[in-house]
Amino acid sequence: MTRSEADTPTGSRLAPALVAAAVVATFARAVPYPLQRSWDDGRFIIDNPDVHQVSLASLRSILGGPHFQAYHPLHLLSYWLDVPWVGNHAFVIHGVSLALWVIAAVLLYRVFCALSLSAPAAALGALACVLHPAQVEAVSWATGRKDVLALLLVTAATLAHLRSTRFGDAAAWFSRGLYVLAALAKTTVLPLPLVWLAADVLIRRRPAQAAVVMQAPVLLLGAGLAAAVLGIWQQSEMVRVTAGGLGEAPARVAATVAHQLGGALWPAHNAPMYSTHALLAPGAGGWLLSGSLLVAIAVAALRGTRRLLFALLVFLIFLLPVSNLIPMYYPFQDRYLSLPLVGLGFAVGLAVESLARAVTMRSAAIAGVIVVAALAGRTVQYQGAWSSELRLWGHAASVSPDAYYAWMKLGEVRRDAGDLHGAILAYKRTLSVDPRIKLGHAALLQAVALRDEQHRKLSPSMAERYARVYFAALEDASSLRDLAARMLASGHLRTFELPMARALALSPMPDGVLERVAVAQFEAGRPTLGLFYVQQMKQPTQNPQLEALARRVAELQAASPL
Repeated sequence: MTRSEADTPTGSRLAPALVAAAVVATFARAVPYPLQRSWDDGRFIIDNPDVHQVSLASLRSILGGPHFQAYHPLHLLSYWLDVPWVGNHAFVIHGVSLALWVIAAVLLYRVFCALSLSAPAAALGALACVLHPAQVEAVSWATGRKDVLALLLVTAATLAHLRSTRFGDAAAWFSRGLYVLAALAKTTVLPLPLVWLAADVLIRRRPAQAAVVMQAPVLLLGAGLAAAVLGIWQQSEMVRVTAGGLGEAPARVAATVAHQLGGALWPAHNAPMYSTHALLAPGAGGWLLSGSLLVAIAVAALRGTRRLLFALLVFLIFLLPVSNLIPMYYPFQDRYLSLPLVGLGFAVGLAVESLARAVTMRSAAIAGVIVVAALAGRTVQYQGAWSSELRLWGHAASVSPDAYYAWMKLGEVRRDAGDLHGAILAYKRTLSVDPRIKLGHAALLQAVALRDEQHRKLSPSMAERYARVYFAALEDASSLRDLAARMLASGHLRTFELPMARALALSPMPDGVLERVAVAQFEAGRPTLGLFYVQQMKQPTQNPQLEALARRVAELQAASPL
């Protein structure tokens, strides 16, 4: 097919159908997957009464204020399309999200056409964006519907904007209304007016002053909404307070741009959670990759390659809200790439057209199809990680072994599945990554207590209550000793070791005292407790009999480590 053939009405009509078919084929695998209770589907959908009934009371609740650390009422209202009628039926919920994603993909294709790409280039560029592995969270995760709505409304609003010819025409006001709806679905759409400004100046060739006047209402609205969002984040403790101040902002931004750009260009290690260790230390590679984007923008500006400059700016503009200029609680997430990928998708379309000028459109289209097929194949593969909560968090922990939150979640789903030994190992790994995580200490104690109760047939369960007390007493040696005594009295013999060990770390006892206590425990027929006190000694015991007993108990415990 030549370029002229591709741009005929027949080619233009066929392209949206092909885009829709490719989207359905790529994401169909995950439609039957269950909801992920441990990863927000529980609180947003399963346990949220507001989305289970269409009522005035639910509407007032949804619109009345922030929910789940954000004000995204349109996201919650979108579940009225399915949840009130079918309940927590994952197949239907995922199916509705996929249908909305198909519409968003077709609209993105039309936006790219309106921005001067040919039909095949626009189709391939749109597919490079919507079939990217980073979009799995948007489409294959029920709570990701906010990202689906964001892209759908952003593309619809942009298409309306591109059809407007003056400040006050119907298309201009329609685009502004859609922008407000998009902001009510997800706040990462707030920089959209800057994208429109870039499109007006760089592609539509409008004078900069006229373009600014055109965008004045939404620029002011966006600035006000951004201030409101920041206030909600601060009230909800969603701003990371351990990531440095303004002086560390360049490092945070460089690390973020490098992470997201690297994930966009080479999506080989996608996961729902990443380590935060690189946030303040992007390293030479991080600075180089983020710097390369700025250099590419400067070169495109100097050479006057307006469309390429626009593509790069779109990526950077949509990354602004999640750039960690203000450090976020979750600094790195795949879903933060959902909108920035629009810019790289447009760049793919430009690359197809550039290659077509060097060879033929048919050859360029084949090359583009190969790239898109590779992305789609990786997306299908990655969707498999979302087939169950155990698999999802096992995958996250393997991809990012330094992400303490991934290990926390893995411990949680293993515990709930009855794999207490596996949960204990995951929680211990959490604390090895970051021993300051108080919730990790409490979760470990709860899992050990549950195992004690299972092995010794203790009832009723005290595990959750002990975990809450332990969480509150972590820095109080006296309270920890009291808790340990209560655990001994209730038969939680292995659980006892955790608060007692922490109490001894906070308020050490001489080795002589520990040895006398160990001997007393062995003589009282409690060898496990005797071994515990032996293990707390700073120097090896000089008592041969005690050493022999300790070795024997240690061998017995090897099959059931704490």
